Amino acid sequence: MNNKRKMWMAAGCCVLCLAGCGKSKEVEERQLSLRSQGMQQALEGDYEAAVASYEEALALSAGRNAGALELDIAAYKASAQHYAGETQGAIDTCSAILDLKESAEIYMTRGLLYRESGNTEAANADFARAKELTPKKDSVTLGRLSYYMEDYSGAKTYLESASDGGDPEGVYWEAQLYWQMGNTDYAVTLYQQYLEGESPEHQNAYARVAAWQMDQKDYDAALGTLESGIARGEGESLKELLGNEIAVYEQKGDFETAKLKMESYLERYPDDEKAQREYVFLKTR
Repeated sequence: MNNKRKMWMAAGCCVLCLAGCGKSKEVEERQLSLRSQGMQQALEGDYEAAVASYEEALALSAGRNAGALELDIAAYKASAQHYAGETQGAIDTCSAILDLKESAEIYMTRGLLYRESGNTEAANADFARAKELTPKKDSVTLGRLSYYMEDYSGAKTYLESASDGGDPEGVYWEAQLYWQMGNTDYAVTLYQQYLEGESPEHQNAYARVAAWQMDQKDYDAALGTLESGIARGEGESLKELLGNEIAVYEQKGDFETAKLKMESYLERYPDDEKAQREYVFLKTR
């Protein structure tokens, strides 16, 4: 979940009420266990359960000081709220964290949530504050913030510096930048460089490379890329990857495999009306 990573009002209220004395080792161990449980639930796509786990962890500290662990759990809570579609709840949780302690990462996260909800002014204000709090040596974060603020020239400078220094996150975000700017060929080169590294976490890199390979009609290469991305499991681009895998089998004329893949897809995404119509077609092949 970071980028993985990279990467969210009840939990926020819990955080806000933390004040007073310390906590026992047993309470901290239980909080850590619940945090791990919530992270696993989020990875499996059960965001509501993840939110409940994080809330339980935060409730254990009611009446005590909010420390680094509580702030970390609240940040994961905001992320789970976001993926569960509770954008305003995620914003409220971020705001609760920031009332206790300023954080460049949380300002950036809230900025992205504001942007998603259409509040560009609030988003840019958060991105600007995040830049002020970000160390000058953190070229990736500074590059990302410039990118979000549509300062593409500044983003290019920061991200090229990180990429040239061998930072895989720099390579990924530079690819994102060039894709946004319309230079898809070079962006794909960068995505491929990123995917050749150790344990790439950004699933959408697979989706973009595969989409480009499909446009080039290189279906065998696209299928390999899609399978690698799907193997990463539940993520922000899994639905797209699974859908394109079906499309590749159709393009290759393997309608039987496409039909079987579609049946599996519809078990996971039963409300996809376009896929339902395509399944009717596949059953006639």
